[in-house]
Amino acid sequence: MTAQDTNTDFGFSARDGQGRRKTGVLSAASHLEATRKLREQGLFPIEINEITDEPKAASAKTSFFKRDGKAGRLSSRAQADFIERLAKLAGARISVDRALRIMAEGEEGAVAQAAQTLRMHIREGGGFAEGLKAATGIQDSATLALIRGAESSGELDVALATAAGILRQRLMVARRIITGLLYPSLLLFVSIVSVGVIMVAIIPQFRPLVEDRMEFVPFLGRAVFALSAMLAALWPLILTAILCASVVLFWLHRKGKAGPLLAGLVNRLPMVRKLMERNHAMMALHILGALLRRDVTLSEALGVVGDTTPAGRIRDAIRATSRAVADGAPLAASFGKTRVFAPSAVEMLRIGEETGALEDMCTRAATEMREASDRALERFLALFQPAMIVIVGLLVGVSLYALFSAIIAVNQVTF
Repeated sequence: MTAQDTNTDFGFSARDGQGRRKTGVLSAASHLEATRKLREQGLFPIEINEITDEPKAASAKTSFFKRDGKAGRLSSRAQADFIERLAKLAGARISVDRALRIMAEGEEGAVAQAAQTLRMHIREGGGFAEGLKAATGIQDSATLALIRGAESSGELDVALATAAGILRQRLMVARRIITGLLYPSLLLFVSIVSVGVIMVAIIPQFRPLVEDRMEFVPFLGRAVFALSAMLAALWPLILTAILCASVVLFWLHRKGKAGPLLAGLVNRLPMVRKLMERNHAMMALHILGALLRRDVTLSEALGVVGDTTPAGRIRDAIRATSRAVADGAPLAASFGKTRVFAPSAVEMLRIGEETGALEDMCTRAATEMREASDRALERFLALFQPAMIVIVGLLVGVSLYALFSAIIAVNQVTF
C-alpha cells in the first residue's frame, strides 16, 4: 500500500490573498497536512472537513444548534482569553474551523457556545470579524479592524495575537487603577460608617446632659449636636436611599453601564482625571502602533483609535489629529498641537515618520508613557492614602472633641 492510498479526501473552504472565498477538495494524510498544503498555495484555511458518509448527521447537528443555540456575551476577561486561545491554535497551523471545534469541545458554558456559534457562522459563509462580534459580544473597534485586515492578508494568527495583547493591556490598565484605588475607597467607606455610628448612636446619649444648657456649649459642639440630631432622625431614609442606590448600581452592572458611570464620576476629580488621561493616551499609541503594524492605513488607524478611546480630551485630540492628517498634515506635528501627549512621545513619532518606522516608535512611546503612568499612580497613592488616614482621624477627632468640650463647658457653669 502506497502513501497515496492512505490519504483522505478533505473538503475545504479558504480565502486567498485578495479575500476571495475558495472551496474544493484535496487529498492529504491528515488534517494538519491539509492545512499545510493550503497555506503553501497562499490560501488561509477557514474550514477543513474530512469527507465521510454521514453528511446528514452533521447537517442535522448544525441545524439544531442554529435553531436552539444562542450566544451569550462574554466578560472582558473571557473575551481576551477566547482571542488568546484562538490565536495560539491558529499559530500552531491549525485551521480556524478545527481550532473552534477544539475550543467548543474542551469547554463548557459561554466560551464553548461562543466557539460553536462562530464556527457555524463561518461555515455558512459569514465573515470572521462579524461572527466574532456576534458570538462573543466584542465591540472593540481595534480588535475588529485587526481581524478584518487579517481576513484578506491571511495573517489571522498574528492579528489575533495582537488583538489579545490589546485586550490584555486594557484589562491590565483597569486592574492597576482599580487595585490602586481599592484601599483608599475602603478606608473612606469605613470612615463614613464610623462617623455615622458616632453621630447616630453615641452623641445622642450625651444630649440629655447639655439639653437645658445648650447656650453654654461652644459653637463647634452645638454644630455637632445639631448634625447628630438630623442624622438620627433621617437615618432610616438615608439607609433606604443607600440600599436603593446599591440595587440600581447592581442592575447597571448587569447591563454593563455601571463602569462608565462610575468612571465618569471619578474622572471629575482633578488628580484622577489626569491619571486616566495618561493611561488613555498610552493605550491610544499602543493601539495605533498595532494597527499600523498590520498594514492598516494611518487615516483608518486614527479613526479606529478615536472610536475606542473613552470620551474626553484624549479622544478629542485624536479626532482632531485624524482630521489634520486627512488634510495632509504630519502626524507628529498634529499630535503636538493638541498639547495632550508628552513631548517625548511627540518627538518619537516625529523620528518614526522620518525613518519610516512609525509603528515601532508608537509602541516605544506607549511603553514610555506606561512607565510614566505607573510612576504617577505610585505618587498619587503615596499621597492619597495618607491623606485619607488624616481625614478619617480629623473627622473622628473633631466629633469627639466637640462632644467632650460641650460636656466640660456645661460642667463648668456655676449656679
